[in-house]
Amino acid sequence: MTTTSTLTNLRPVGGPDLQADRSRTVHRANTEPVSPAAYPADLALVVDLRREDEVARVPHPLRDTAGYRQVPMFDPSVPESGASAVALEDQYTDWTERHAAGIAAALRAVAGTRGDVLVCCSAGKDRTGIIAALLARHWGASIASAAEDYAASAVGLVERFAAERAASGDPEATAVAQRCVPEIMQTVLERIEVRWGSIDGYLRWLGLSEEELAAL
Repeated sequence: MTTTSTLTNLRPVGGPDLQADRSRTVHRANTEPVSPAAYPADLALVVDLRREDEVARVPHPLRDTAGYRQVPMFDPSVPESGASAVALEDQYTDWTERHAAGIAAALRAVAGTRGDVLVCCSAGKDRTGIIAALLARHWGASIASAAEDYAASAVGLVERFAAERAASGDPEATAVAQRCVPEIMQTVLERIEVRWGSIDGYLRWLGLSEEELAAL
């Protein structure tokens, strides 16, 4: 396995300014076989949202650090919808309920940590994108700015997406999965807020306590 030196989709959740006045920084990233030095220094927690098979295929470079935790967002006991090439707006919306337990576990892990945090999955776009958008909106970001932060992943994933397209046996499904525009996350956040009244209303529905919401 080739080791590279940089993470192309690493950045603070919500963009460079949203967390400027906060006591700690929550970062988001893809997962690649990079040197541990590619990550921010002194991370107190790494929340790896990937499945067991993904972790086995590409072990996380920080897996041997004290703060590393595998918190799979996808519950293997919950069947997926079974549909193929589903628009990401609908797929993400489905995840907010189908995989509510994994989302709650990831947010609780962040809430329970005082220091800097990294949230990551494979590309750092889909699962990480949902957790990041929920955090950004909870911190007061507008829906539009949270959606723009989601779409910023497109720049960092250009080479990865090109390689996936070249290897794909299902170009239609690959094209759907690679979409990364603000309208996707804007739609998802709007749906959540219509359904639960607010992002915090959704987080309470997940089972997060008032203490955990404050700790986020």
